Amino acid sequence: MMGFLCEQGKGVPRDYARALDYYRSAAEQGHTAAANNLATLCLHGQGARKNIGTALKWYQFSAEHGDAPGQCNLGTFYFDGKGVRKDHQEAARWFRAAAEQGFPAAENNLAFLYFTGEGVVQDYREAFKWMSRAAEQGYAQAQINLGDLYVEGKGVSLDYVTAYMWYTVGSGGDPRASNRIKNLSRLITSKQRLEAQDRAKSWLSFHRNLGASDESGN
Repeated sequence: MMGFLCEQGKGVPRDYARALDYYRSAAEQGHTAAANNLATLCLHGQGARKNIGTALKWYQFSAEHGDAPGQCNLGTFYFDGKGVRKDHQEAARWFRAAAEQGFPAAENNLAFLYFTGEGVVQDYREAFKWMSRAAEQGYAQAQINLGDLYVEGKGVSLDYVTAYMWYTVGSGGDPRASNRIKNLSRLITSKQRLEAQDRAKSWLSFHRNLGASDESGN
C-alpha cells in the first residue's frame, strides 16, 4: 500500500525511490502485485536507473506466481522481444494466462494475436470472443477493435450499427474513435445512427450504475 501511495503521490509527496523500496521489500516477501509494480518502475527508470533485466526478473516472478498484470506484461516482453528473444507463442501463452483471469488488456492482446495469426492459429471467432470480453469490461482499445470486427465482418456478422455503437462507447478513451465514427456515418442512415447512439448511451449508463453499485458494496 505505501509503495502505491508513494508512486501515485496520494496523501504523501510522490517519491519513486521510496515506492521502489517499498515494492522491493514486499516483492522479496513474495507479494506478486508488488513484484509487478517494482518491475514497471525498473522498466521506466522511476526511482532508479532503467534496468530491463531487473524488470524482466520481477515480471517473471509475478507472472509465474499467477499475477494477471504481471503475466500480461511478461507477454508484452515476449511479443516485443524486450530483454528476451521475440517469441509470439510464448507471448500468447502469457496473454492467455492473464486473459483467463479476466484481465482486459490481456484479453485484448490475445484477441489481436488471433486476428493476425501471430503465435497462434489465426481464428477470427476467437479474436471476436476475447475482444468482446475486454470491451464489455470497459477497455476502450478493445471497444474500438471490436467495432472494427463488426465493420469487417470478421468473426461475427457484418453490422455497421453495432460497430458505430462500440466506436461511440470507446470514444472517451481511444483517439481512433472519431475518424471511425466519421467514416461510418457515411455508410448508415440517420435512423441507424440514432439507434447506435441510443444503444451506446444505454451501455454506458448501465456500466456506470454497475460500477457505482460495486463501489458501494451492493
